[in-house]
Amino acid sequence: MLCFASISCNEQRDKNVIEFWTLQLSPTFNDYFNKIIADYENQNPNIKIKWVDIPYDVAIQKLLSAISADNAPDVINLSSDFLSKFDSFKILHDFSQDISIDSLKSIYIENALSTGIIDNRVIALPWYLNTYSLIYNKELLRQAEMDSVPSSFEEMIDFIKAYKRKTNKYAFYWNIGKDSFLPMMLESENIPMTRIDGSKALFNSTEAKEKIKKWIQLYKDGYLPKGSVIESASSVIENYQSGRVAMIFTGPVFLKQIKINSPQIYEVTEVASPLTGVTGKHELAAMSICVLKNSINIKEASKFALYVTNSKNQTEFCKLATIFPSSKESFSDEYFTSHTGDLESKARVMGAKLLPDAVRLRRYLLHPKFDLLKDSFEEAIQKSCLSGVDIDFALEKAVVAWNKILKED
Repeated sequence: MLCFASISCNEQRDKNVIEFWTLQLSPTFNDYFNKIIADYENQNPNIKIKWVDIPYDVAIQKLLSAISADNAPDVINLSSDFLSKFDSFKILHDFSQDISIDSLKSIYIENALSTGIIDNRVIALPWYLNTYSLIYNKELLRQAEMDSVPSSFEEMIDFIKAYKRKTNKYAFYWNIGKDSFLPMMLESENIPMTRIDGSKALFNSTEAKEKIKKWIQLYKDGYLPKGSVIESASSVIENYQSGRVAMIFTGPVFLKQIKINSPQIYEVTEVASPLTGVTGKHELAAMSICVLKNSINIKEASKFALYVTNSKNQTEFCKLATIFPSSKESFSDEYFTSHTGDLESKARVMGAKLLPDAVRLRRYLLHPKFDLLKDSFEEAIQKSCLSGVDIDFALEKAVVAWNKILKED
């Protein structure tokens, strides 16, 4: 259990200083943040903003350590994936105490705002967003005499097999073991991982097993590389920009990375709409801004959070990277409605059209112990792929583990 020091100790901090943490945005966006912070301080001369950027992969531990030491920031950037965990510690401020939910709905697109609402409490404001797209090497597809790309997960299975038969190379890279995309696929296929109330795991259903087995069999038959089972999601880009695979399923935000690291691959890269199941739904990835309850200046911290996420600042930020705003007003900017013909602008306009309909498919992320649930499911897939454990047995064991965790809530 996380223990907290007395808030009274925190009162030694300067009430006029708001400490703001972001996740891995420095030094790339130093000029942007220095500018908006300077503007805010000019508009609010009694307030100073202390900006601290921390690595993404240590964000949870650093924040928990800071809270335990009574040295936490006032405002923090969190992935929406982390919100349920921190909400379980009862440390996140409810923005609806400052501004009505109806007013917030007029500012932010609904699907993005909903990622920060738990039990009618607005524990986070949505910030920048992303969704998935199919990124592919059109030259490799031309060489394989394949002139169209799949639009569904089922079509992708057939495509992978056909491409390998023609080229003896891998068509597609995505994670089915570590950082598995399979839960996303199941939900898009209208096969729930859990009951709607999150009380029981359901991925041992006949329908779920059938879908999962198809991807495991693809791996066992040599149609997917070993990395798709054992490597983290960050390996997706590396495999594509090295030319080892023809297609990947990831956010258009990575196009710039491909352009920098592998310009020759970028020159023959194209983008298409995200793969979906029978529901047609695709995943929403959201970054959020939270205020901690132990801030000694909740009012100013909340005001700054609203400032960071306003339409002007979001639009400006999105113009620096292939990301998308959560602000409704931002989407009317010409930057998101017309493209200049280059790949990144094309991906941006496509994503902007699709993003308002993206949803949180992986609902298990709403559980405070989502990381334990994630690990248990992925272990089942890895054991079946790498150790030959019967997938039915592995999934049943994972379901038992899930149900134990779900009942603890």
